[in-house]
This record gives sequence, C-alpha cells and structure tokens, in this order.
Amino acid sequence: MTFAFPWVLGGLVLAGIPILLHLLARREPPTVMFPATRYLAQAAEHHKRRLQLQHFLLLLVRTLLVVALVLAASGPSWPSAGFGNHGPTAAVLILDNSLSSGTIAAGVPVLDGLKTAARAVVDRATSEDRLWLLTADGIARPGAPPVQRSRIDTAVATGRRADLGALVTLATEILDGQSLPGEVIVVSDLQRTAVVGLSRAPITVLRPSVPPPGNAGIGTLDVGSQPWGADGGTASLLVRGSGGPARPVTLVVGDRPPKQLLVPVGGVGTQRVTGVAPGWWTVKASLDPDELRADDSRSATVRIAPAARVAWSASDQYLATAASVLAQNGRIVPGAEVGLGSLGSGGAVVTPPADPAQLGALNRALAARGSAWRFGDVALTAVNTDSGPWLGRARITRRHRLVFQGGAPTDVLVTAAGEPWVARSGRIVLVGSRMEPGWTALPLAAGFVPFLDALLNRAARGELIHLVAAPGDRVLMPDRVTMVSARARQWTIEGGSAFRPADAGPHFLLAGRDTIGVLSVNPDPRESDLDRAGDSEVLAIWPNARVADLAAAGQAAFQAGARSDLRGPLLWAALLLAVVEVALASLRRGRR
Repeated sequence: MTFAFPWVLGGLVLAGIPILLHLLARREPPTVMFPATRYLAQAAEHHKRRLQLQHFLLLLVRTLLVVALVLAASGPSWPSAGFGNHGPTAAVLILDNSLSSGTIAAGVPVLDGLKTAARAVVDRATSEDRLWLLTADGIARPGAPPVQRSRIDTAVATGRRADLGALVTLATEILDGQSLPGEVIVVSDLQRTAVVGLSRAPITVLRPSVPPPGNAGIGTLDVGSQPWGADGGTASLLVRGSGGPARPVTLVVGDRPPKQLLVPVGGVGTQRVTGVAPGWWTVKASLDPDELRADDSRSATVRIAPAARVAWSASDQYLATAASVLAQNGRIVPGAEVGLGSLGSGGAVVTPPADPAQLGALNRALAARGSAWRFGDVALTAVNTDSGPWLGRARITRRHRLVFQGGAPTDVLVTAAGEPWVARSGRIVLVGSRMEPGWTALPLAAGFVPFLDALLNRAARGELIHLVAAPGDRVLMPDRVTMVSARARQWTIEGGSAFRPADAGPHFLLAGRDTIGVLSVNPDPRESDLDRAGDSEVLAIWPNARVADLAAAGQAAFQAGARSDLRGPLLWAALLLAVVEVALASLRRGRR
C-alpha cells in the first residue's frame, strides 16, 4: 500500500483519544450495604457484564472511526486494479499524430479515433493526477485534464514521423522524477516501423481495431549531384508501400509538361529530364490520391547551370582534344571561368607542370590562392584508382602525391591505392598526374571525357550542397551556411550548427547572399508503410504493456500501474462506523 500524503499518518495517534476518554470515564459502582438475595446479586452481575460489553464496542467503533478518517486523509492506494477509483497517478499520454494518422479508414481519419480515445483517457483523470501530453513533435506539455482535452481537440496530423520508442523513453524519463506511481498511455495506429525501444514504466497501449488500408507513396526522389548541365539530368524515384499493381507516376519539372511513368510498388523508375532553362527548378513526383494523401507526392530542387566557360592550352594535347569534344557537344564554351591544366584567376583543374622545376612556383601560387592542397613528391609505383562516384578504375604509372596543409584531409574526390589523387579546395581541383599516357592510361579510356566534364562543370565551379531530411529531423548545416530560406521565411544559422525543418518543401542554403545549396524536406518514407504491429510484437518489445482497443480507452487507462484509490471505501466505512457509534451511544443512554 502507498500513500499520497504519508505525513497525515501521524494523525493515527488520535485513535488513542477514545480509549483515553473511556478510561477516564470509568466509574466503580457504589457498594450498597444491605442484605442481598442471590437473585439480585446475579442480576447486578449480568447488568455489569452488559455495560462492559457496550463500553468495549463503543470504544472499538470510535477507535476504528478515527483510524478510517486518518487513513482516508492520507490518500492510500492498493496495488490491485478494479477496486475503488484509481489512486493519484503521474501519467504521460502519447498521442500519435504523425503523418500516417491522416489515413482515411472506414471513411474517417484515423486521427479522429485516436483523439476520441485520448479524450476518454483524460476524462478518467482526476485533479490529483499529474498529466502530460506528448505528441509526434516530441514536446511534453503538462497540464490539468481540461487543458489537455483542449489540446487534444486542436491536434492535427503533422508531416512528422512518430518514433514511439523515443517518445516512450522520454515519457519514462519524465516519470522517473515523480513521486507518484507512473504510467505511460500510448494512443497510436501502431505502425510496425514505429514500435521500437524499451520502457521501465507500465504502459497501456490503445490501438485501432480496424485493419489499415492498402497504401503506396513516393518513397524517394533522387536528382543526383548538382548542378545539372544544360543538357539536363536524370531523376529516379521509388514507390513504397503495400503490394499491388504498378502505379502511374507523374513527374513535373517546374512549369514544363508532365511526364508519365509506370512504377511497381517497391520498384524504381527513372526519367531523363532535358530542355530546361538555367536556374533553380522544382522536380515533383506524384501518385494518384489514395487513403493517405500526404505521401502521394515528393519534391526535389535542381539547379540547371549553363555550360562552363573554360580556357585551355593547345600544348596539352590530350586535354585540348577532350576540351574540343566537350565544346562541340555544348558541354563547355570558351571563356575564363575555369582554367584547364593550369592555375588561373577563377576555378581551375590543375595538373602537375611538364617541367618539374616549375613545381615550387606552382605550389606557392596555390598557397597564394588559399588552396589547402599542394603537389608533393613523385611516386613511380603503378597503381589503380579506387572506384567511386567521380571515376571508375584507371591505371596510373606516375603521379605526384597530394599533400594537405592542416589537419585531416577534406574534399578528396578520387583516391589511388588509398591515397588522394584528385582533391579539391574551394574551386581549385588538383589532379596528381598529367593527362598523358606516360602518366596514366586514362586519356586513352572511354571515361576520360565524362571525367573531365564532371571536373569542369561540377567540381571546379563549386558543387552545390544537396541535403535531404524529413520534417522535424535534426540536420547539421555545412560550415559555410549562414542562413536558411523557405517560403519567405528565413533563419539565421551559425556554420556547423543544427537546423530542424518544421515543414516539407525546399529550404535554400545561403552563404551571405549566395545560394550554395538546398535542403529538400519530404515526409519520412517509413510513414508510407501502414502495416500495424500485432499485439504479440508489442508485448515482445514492451513486456509490461497492456494492449486494448481504442473503444476501451476509458476502462484501460490508469490500470497498467494496477493501483486503486482506497479513500472512497474508507470514507464509506467511516460513515458506517459513525452510524453504529450513534446507535450504540443512544442505546447506552437509554439503558443507563
């Protein structure tokens, strides 16, 4: 048994008052000096025993009356459900208003049923309970039952994912600091992907009884590295959800005519996007509406950049030939934006000089430009490049080692035998070998021209930052970012700090006045999987849980801790004892 106000138990000493009063009120019957007959003596003895019994019963009733009143005032509760009202409890109510709660099931949103069950839980709470409401945003809001009911009434489905494991852990930490018995009450659609984690506190889990409908959503939309060139790029998407036939997908880039794809659930579709003017464009993939509308579309932002303006020297035979091919295909145009082979005033793709005597001057020029990389000594061991996103395997027979000036090397694009071979510092790209057959077999390979294309149009022009997140996720911003902008709102950011986007949509990353990238915010793809965790799965993760239907919320709430409030029964017992005391006292006076 536990007590809400154990200090009141000191009042039990008052139970001695009736005993003390009875002892002080004892009277010895007077001795009558006259001859007594046997009958009168027996009658007197019988009357004496009856009075003693009445005195004892009255003493017992009054003592029990005081004890019952003191115990009731101390707020006792007993570890067994179903007897009296529940005792004072610290309860955290988790209302799952994640994206999946907006699903339409049996003609109504799932969230409506969850809110009805949450109201039933709050209606069961008393003024002596301590109550918190915890929703998908992870913020625990304390308040009295009327306040919590108002919050439940205004709750709407958000674009966030509810990690029930994290929410239950937070609820348990809240209850650990409370003196009252604690209980966690989870009202959720119980997506299988959300039921994780452990809990030390008793849990009541309330879930719908209606099975979830089938659903499909756009799980991912990938537009690759940025920026795209003038010839466009490729968008790939994944349709996620429950099985079924292939779904028609509409892909739209800006205000251009839509393109149609047929993608099976669980499958990937790709679409080449061309003929888009330079600038920032939104790519949007959409499915036909189903029971969960919020995951039927996903967007990404791409940057279409004009062809790089490149300066090259005809003396570098292989570089000049590759540059001419790129120029003929519109991938580059002559200009001074990027230097190929040598260090200029803008961006540059720099190879070692043909004359080794010029290497020192080149390194000094790199230092003057603020580059963190330098050319080091020559390595003559034949090695292969390590396959990566910039280049596959290529044979290298001669190379300069690239040396980073500072701490841990950064912006290594290509490695050879685990060592940097192509590295970037700002808009300056260093290649460890000259593009000649005596240094590497790459100039004679089919991948040479595409490799130079990527270096000139992306690496040396400053590749744009492209981050992906879901609403509410914690995203670590790159050091250069000073501001995030979305829908006419702006947030000042310190480089390297975290940012939590609240809503879906493109969030542009700025460094001063320059847009250096974009954060594409879309729903968590796991929200498209509506499959519900079974009761056995819930009990396997939360062994101390009680699982019930939403309709039984009022009966199931405040029972996981299995504590019943004994104040009601004790007060009824005190009332009964008071009636008995009055009857005994009246009988005693009537017979005196």
